[in-house]
Amino acid sequence: MALIDENTKKEVEKKLKEMKGPVKLLYFNKNTELSGQIKELLNEVAELSEKLELEEYDVGSEKAKEYDIDNGPVTVIKSEHVKGDARYYGIPSGYEFGPFLEIIKMASSEVKLSNDAKTFFDSTDVKLEVFVTPTCPHCPTSAYVAMKFAMGSSKVKGYVYEAMEFPDIARKYRVMGVPKTIINEGKGEYVGGYPEDVAFVNIRKQLSE
Repeated sequence: MALIDENTKKEVEKKLKEMKGPVKLLYFNKNTELSGQIKELLNEVAELSEKLELEEYDVGSEKAKEYDIDNGPVTVIKSEHVKGDARYYGIPSGYEFGPFLEIIKMASSEVKLSNDAKTFFDSTDVKLEVFVTPTCPHCPTSAYVAMKFAMGSSKVKGYVYEAMEFPDIARKYRVMGVPKTIINEGKGEYVGGYPEDVAFVNIRKQLSE
């Protein structure tokens, strides 16, 4: 049974037509409750654009080692324009589905950061881990911003986690509310869906303290 209904497929196809160039989704499967649904969802999305390619691997594969992946399910978003490491752990459903399409579209063309953000991120190793849930209306902003920073700088890792699918990692960072962004594995953090400029100032401030 298809996960995306016919009306939604038309909207998705319309959105993906805005892609400027090819994008590759690398899906690393791990046998979890939702892994089959994630695989099906990605396949259905990929079928709606000739510019979108899906490759599937297991977390224990050589390809996973190449990308330093030891946990999943996770989707890595790649293109000639993606400079850093952009990943989505879990299923992009609910409020996250639309922004996931926007993230794909963003990866299809040059990603431009502000001059200040570009200068800062290109000189600093930054890892952003964003915890979201499908029912959170504020989470997509934080997910999109982290992905944009990762796509715009080779020194940024932007990892989005569906918090309920990765409870161990969520507990590690004491995620009590979403969206929550962890900076450099606990060096800093903030809760809330802030726009790009505010998020950047927050990240820079916490890493400079």
